[in-house]
Order: sequence, then structure tokens, then C-alpha cells
Amino acid sequence: MRKKLTAYRHAVWDWNGTLLDDTWLCCEALNQLLSAEKRPRLETERYRQIFEFPAIKVYEKLGFPIADGNFEALSARFMDAYENQKSKCVLHSQAMEVLSRLSGHGLSHSILSAYEHRLLEQTLTDHDVAHHFVKISGSGDIYAGSKESRARAHLNDLQHHPDEVVYLGDTAHDLDAAKAMGADCILIAHGYQHRDNLEGLGARVVDSFEELLKEI
Repeated sequence: MRKKLTAYRHAVWDWNGTLLDDTWLCCEALNQLLSAEKRPRLETERYRQIFEFPAIKVYEKLGFPIADGNFEALSARFMDAYENQKSKCVLHSQAMEVLSRLSGHGLSHSILSAYEHRLLEQTLTDHDVAHHFVKISGSGDIYAGSKESRARAHLNDLQHHPDEVVYLGDTAHDLDAAKAMGADCILIAHGYQHRDNLEGLGARVVDSFEELLKEI
């Protein structure tokens, strides 16, 4: 039997693609790299089909050389392109309502993100949402690597039993992080990965926050 959202005590959120609607910008930043290499542009839907963690795999799929420091250089250029336009990004529709409604039922919230920690904190401040989260955990670098080891430390800091926690993300790797915590997971198919990539993994998949609001 599926557990009601309001039965949890804490929600761990992914940020990019889950709460923040920035998939289009990631695709655009990647297209800037592709254009510089005279490679074909990538449509957003195709990006959502090939995206995975760690992000280095995306560069490999697209044929970029990643050895001898190339991946690090590509990541820096990607981040420059992303940061230059990130002020255009907005939260997904009804994101704030989901946060507020869950808070009203006694849930606290935190963020576990692959986004570099300092940039994550600044972006949360820019969107005036930092006060909603009791803990904010970003990455120590810009390379969008694994969140699994940080997930365990994140849960330990929260001092919640895994049964009290639900993890909400938009990628298969968010399920990996939830499993590392021992927490339940809901994947929202409006972000970095297409629903076809999320189905059959063992997590509940919804298309939008509207579905979640119906049960809160």
C-alpha cells in the first residue's frame, strides 16, 4: 500500500530539474559547447533521453573528448554558459504550493543537490526559498557526480529514521541517493530525464506537482 505524503516527517528535495525548471538551460549550455565543436545541436527532449549521472557520461555519449583534463575544461565552460543565464529560470509550476502544503502537515524540508554548494545557496537566496529548508547540501565541485555518499551523511545530519523520509527528484540517480538513505522515493518526470527513463526502476513516478497536490 502506497504511503501518503503527509505520513512522512521530512522531504529531501533535489533542486535542479525538480524544483527549479532549468532543463532548457542545461540543454542550451550544452548546445553552446556543441556549436563550438561544429557538432549538431541537441533538442531538449533528446537531452532528457540521454541525460544521466555522473554528467561525464553525457559528454561521452555526445562524442566529446574527456581525457587529459578535457572534461574539467568542458564542465567549466558549461557552468559559465549556465550561470550567465540562470536568472531566467523559474520554479516549476506549483512547486511552492507543494512545499507550503507539506509544511502545513508538519513536514520539514532539505535539499541534496549535485549543484556546487556555494552556487546552490546563492540560487536559493535569489529565488527567496532558502528559509524553507533546514539543511542545504550541495556538491564540493562543478562536475555533477554521485550523490550517494553524501546522501547517507545528509540523512545522518537530519536525525530522522529513513521510514520518516521521502526523497523527491527527477532522475534515476535520485533513486540511487534515496536507496543510499533507505528512504522512499518519488520521481517527477518534468525535469532532466524523460519519463521513459524513470519507469520500471522501482520508484513512484508522477508527471507534475499537480499530481502530488491532489493527495495533500
